[in-house]
Amino acid sequence: MPRRQCADAHRQISTVSRFRIGLLRSPAVVSATLLPLLGAGAVDGGLDSHRLSAVVHHVAGVVGGPARPVADIVRSTVDPDRSETIQVRTPAARVETALLTASPSDRSQVLAAAAAAGSLQQPYVLKAFAAGHSADEVVRFADSINGRSPVWLRKHLNLIEPDGPWLVTYHAALVKQVDDTTCGSTVIVMARAMTDPIYAFDLTTGGGTRAAATADEFEARLAAEEQRIHGATNTLWPEKLGTTPSGISAELNRHVDALGARYEVRIAGQAPGGRKARHAAVAAAESGQPVPVLVGDWLPRHYVLLIGVDRAGLLFYEPTEATLVRIGIQDFLGGDVSALGFPHVHAVITPSH
Repeated sequence: MPRRQCADAHRQISTVSRFRIGLLRSPAVVSATLLPLLGAGAVDGGLDSHRLSAVVHHVAGVVGGPARPVADIVRSTVDPDRSETIQVRTPAARVETALLTASPSDRSQVLAAAAAAGSLQQPYVLKAFAAGHSADEVVRFADSINGRSPVWLRKHLNLIEPDGPWLVTYHAALVKQVDDTTCGSTVIVMARAMTDPIYAFDLTTGGGTRAAATADEFEARLAAEEQRIHGATNTLWPEKLGTTPSGISAELNRHVDALGARYEVRIAGQAPGGRKARHAAVAAAESGQPVPVLVGDWLPRHYVLLIGVDRAGLLFYEPTEATLVRIGIQDFLGGDVSALGFPHVHAVITPSH
C-alpha cells in the first residue's frame, strides 16, 4: 500500500477507535440499566425497542465494526412499473443518525436520560432526539414522562393508535379538522405529532407540565394550531379554498428534522407516473413516515393522511370525521380510494430521499 494511503487508513482507524472508546467511557453507555431496558420488547412511539436496542448497541460500538448506518433498518421496496428501488429511512435509522452525529456531551445526556426513563419511555425519548430537539429539551421531556403508564404514553404522545379504536379521540374530544377548509392543516398537525413526541406532548399537556389537558383545552389548542398552520400555508392562496399541495410540502419542510426528510408533491392520478407516485407513498408509509394524500372526484377535494401499512392494507387518518380507514394496497395502487368518500387520488406528498 502506498505510504499516503497507509497514513490515511491509519488516521481513519484511529478516528473510529477514539470515537468508540469515547462512547464506551460515556456513563450512559456503560450504565448497567440502559441496554437491558432497551431490550425489554415494548413497542411504542413508532419504534420497536428491540430495534432500538440494536441501534444503541451499534452506536456504543459493542457489536463490533466501525460506526455506520445499520443496513437492516433501512427498508426498501421495488417499484413494479420501472423496477427501481425506493429507499426510505426508518425511525430507528433516524435515531441512530442523530446519536452518531451528536456531540459526545449531547449523546451522553440523551443516552443517560433514556437509561433513567424506563423501558416504556425510552422509544419516545430517543425519537424526540431524532426529531431535532436539543439534548436539554430531551432530558426535560424524559423527566416529564418518567413513570407514566403505557395508556398515558399512547394517549398523550401518539394521538393516533393504529391498533386502537377506529375513532381518533383525545379523552372525549375528536381529533378532527376545525372547519371545512383545514383538512390540510389537520393532516400536517397529525404528521408532526406522529414523528415528534414532544410536539404531541405540547398539544396534549401544554408542554413542560405533568398536567394533561382536558378535552376542551385540547380542542382549543388543536383548533388554534390548525388555524395557525392554515394561515402560514396560505399567504397567497385564499384560505377559504383550503391548502395547496405545495403549501403542505412547504410547511412539512419547515420541520425536516422531525419528519426525517424533505417532502415533495407528486401527481398521482391516472396520468403516466401516477402509479409510481402512489407506490412511493406506500414505500414511505412502510418505513413509518406519514404521507399526505389529496383525493377527490374530477377535482381535488380533500386531504387524508396515510399512516401505516400492514398485511390487511393501508391505514388512513380521515380528518373530517376523525376516523381511521383501511384500504387494500392494490386498490390504492390502482387509484381507487372510494372508501375515503372520494373515488380518485390526485396527488401524494412524499419524502424526497
